[in-house]
Amino acid sequence: MALGQVLIIDDDQRTREAMGEIVSRAGYEVTVLSSGDGLEELLARHAFAVAIIDYNLPQRNGLEIAQSVRQRLPSCRIILISSEYRPQRQQLAWTGLVDHFLAKPFSKTVLLSTLTALCPAGEQTPGG
Repeated sequence: MALGQVLIIDDDQRTREAMGEIVSRAGYEVTVLSSGDGLEELLARHAFAVAIIDYNLPQRNGLEIAQSVRQRLPSCRIILISSEYRPQRQQLAWTGLVDHFLAKPFSKTVLLSTLTALCPAGEQTPGG
C-alpha cells in the first residue's frame, strides 16, 4: 500500500522524472504534470496528500497552481520549489497556500524528510 498520493508539477523533464523516481521509491504513489494543464480534472479524480509544485511554470506560476490545489483539496499539503524565487517565510505563511518551500537544488534527503514531515507514514490520504 502506498504511503500517500503525491502530485509533482515541474516543467523541467529531468527534474520532474528524478523527483518522481525518488518519491516513488520511497513508497508514495506519484502523478506528474509538466504544467497546470489538466490540473482541475486531475484534482477532481484524485485526493493528493502532498503536491510538490515548481514556482516557474508556463501559463500560471506555482502560487497560482497552489491556489487551485488548495481550493479543490484543502487538506493537501503543498511544497513550493524554485531555483530563482526566494519568498520570505512570512509571505508563504500569509498566503496560507504553501506548507513548505525548498530552494533548488535540494538533496534527495531534504526532499524525503520534508515529504515525510508533511505526510507521515500511516497517515491515510484524505478521501483515498
